[in-house]
Amino acid sequence: MGHWSLNPIDWFTRAQDGSQACALVGLLHFILLALVFMAMFFDQRQLLGVNIWLKPAKFLVSSGIYLWTLGWLLNFVEAPIVARSSLGTIASILILLENVGVVGQALRGERSHFNLSTVFNSTVFNIMGVMILINTILLVVLLWWFLTKAAPMPAGALWGCRLGVLLAVLASIEGGYMAASMAHTVGMKDGGPGIPMLNWSKEAGDLRVSHFIGLHGLQVLPLGGFLLSEIGASAGVFILALFQYGAFVLTFLQAVAKKPLFF
Repeated sequence: MGHWSLNPIDWFTRAQDGSQACALVGLLHFILLALVFMAMFFDQRQLLGVNIWLKPAKFLVSSGIYLWTLGWLLNFVEAPIVARSSLGTIASILILLENVGVVGQALRGERSHFNLSTVFNSTVFNIMGVMILINTILLVVLLWWFLTKAAPMPAGALWGCRLGVLLAVLASIEGGYMAASMAHTVGMKDGGPGIPMLNWSKEAGDLRVSHFIGLHGLQVLPLGGFLLSEIGASAGVFILALFQYGAFVLTFLQAVAKKPLFF
């Protein structure tokens, strides 16, 4: 069945099997990503020291991957089909609307996050926060399904799915901490020098590092669990999880200590 295939066509097909909404809205994000890349080429405006379209591009690619992963994971729980379909559809709508906010604010030349400069900007930020909170609750539901209604699968794959979803929940909570701090940089104002593409701070702590590691545990641990199970090394998923969780915790503590990733 190619459970751990990274072929985009296979991935889309498996996501579609789990949730039509996740597959199609995920695909829409990749189409929008192409448009944002064109905007990045023609629109040279900058915000916080980088091209104004860099953040929408990062959010679109991450969101597309997230939705395809969510659809893929929904194949492996035996919750009622209406419940699974509803979870995938609601998550897809929430993620799409969040990215409408990110792209729309970029078009206006405004920050999408931590921006309370006007009533409109504050409203956009707060609505996005509510949508993220609801999506986190949906992840908790998915985690509960993996704990109680998982489809038959190898032990390594099952634990990879459980630990991956749990880490994504923890990363979402860490995102809430970031929102409460009203900044992603610790020790300096947002917008200082950053590493290429990802733009994580070179000079101060950056909460986005642990957020990134945690959220993408949703791909690394389930895929690693299936692969390790296929080669007869199911227990290896716990070693993989130890590294992923360890990196998540250590980079969070490093950011809180006001230290950059590379120092």
